[in-house]
Amino acid sequence: MKQKIARKHKFKDKRLFLNYAMPCIAERVRRGEFTEEEFLKYCEDLAEGKEVSDEEMHKLFPVAMNFIPESAKKLDKIKDDEIAVDRDVIRQYFWHDHDSVVKSRMNPERQDYCLILPGKVKEVHGKEGLVETPKGERQISLAFLKEKNLLNKHVAIHYYHACEVISEDEFNKLWGLKNG
Repeated sequence: MKQKIARKHKFKDKRLFLNYAMPCIAERVRRGEFTEEEFLKYCEDLAEGKEVSDEEMHKLFPVAMNFIPESAKKLDKIKDDEIAVDRDVIRQYFWHDHDSVVKSRMNPERQDYCLILPGKVKEVHGKEGLVETPKGERQISLAFLKEKNLLNKHVAIHYYHACEVISEDEFNKLWGLKNG
């Protein structure tokens, strides 16, 4: 029997990971694993840049933390007992591998909420925005983004939250992936 190697996640960009992963808690609220108040507090803490310990990361995001090593392996980002969780690994997981995880684990009626999509910001109202996605227009939260002047910017979104501003080229590639 193969013994599973215990590896440590070494975050190079924990904030980016959290921007993508935090919306997963919304689904866990729906399932009764967290309260709405807990979710809103986590989102507020993230928007304010508060630190999340590695131990807490495993409790909050067990699915992502378990699947990230597979994404890291595809990019040769595992050395000895450390998994380098950098921007490339985070995007590999959320942009490419996350959809198959969602489709294998979630009710098909809920899957569209959890897919990572590209969006173009069409309107901004405080910390909220209207974006155009391959699945149509969506109202989303812009609270996780530090950038100002988001109108007409391209973003990656997850469960009604903008995760990061992306270039037009990245937007077009992601649109092609998600609109195919």
